[in-house]
Amino acid sequence: MADAPRQSSLVKVATFVASVGEGGKFTKLNLLEAVPGVAQADRRMRDLRSMGWVIDNYKINPNLSPDQYLLRTIGTRVDLGEKPTGQRKTITGAKRRRILDRDGHVCQSCFTAGGEEFADAPGRRATLTIGHIEPVARGGSDDDSNLRAECQRCNDEARDNTDNPPDPDEVLTQASRGSRKDKRELYLWMQQNRRSISDREQLFIKWRRLPADQRERVMNALAAQVITEEG
Repeated sequence: MADAPRQSSLVKVATFVASVGEGGKFTKLNLLEAVPGVAQADRRMRDLRSMGWVIDNYKINPNLSPDQYLLRTIGTRVDLGEKPTGQRKTITGAKRRRILDRDGHVCQSCFTAGGEEFADAPGRRATLTIGHIEPVARGGSDDDSNLRAECQRCNDEARDNTDNPPDPDEVLTQASRGSRKDKRELYLWMQQNRRSISDREQLFIKWRRLPADQRERVMNALAAQVITEEG
């Protein structure tokens, strides 16, 4: 009798994660015990995210402990033989760092810096990834000009599973209350599908990335200049 075909490590991981069920939680230890002998099982799990699987960790979901994961959405069923469609090429580490540095380590959609709390979701912090301005499905490329820093929440196509989407009429009403200058600026952001940031905002972002002692030194030096100029 012929031996049964061996399963790939990705399929083994997908089989376990799918068995948890959408809305179910599991730990890294659960994963390792379920797929013994699979090296870097957590990396294989991360590979599933590019195939439509939405798996939260504690950095994204503050209700999870550091060793927990929450399966929100099952994507392409590679465990059942489905083939990924339209899967984009992996962005290299060097390109990822280049894009994040260029964009100041700030989500270009909601303007939340990596590691900061969302203004509308206290306790939940932004984890940055790389997104496409023009989606790959519509012919978008992996050129730097078509890539931007995005938090995982904005990048997540299935985010509405947990976050209520805004009402379009409410958005338009609020946008209409601004001055002509404000409306024009907002329209340009919408047209470009990204928010441009001022020189001061860019400096603030750079300051936030300094070590704590250096932030303190720069802040105190600037305070001395302000006091002198006001005096």
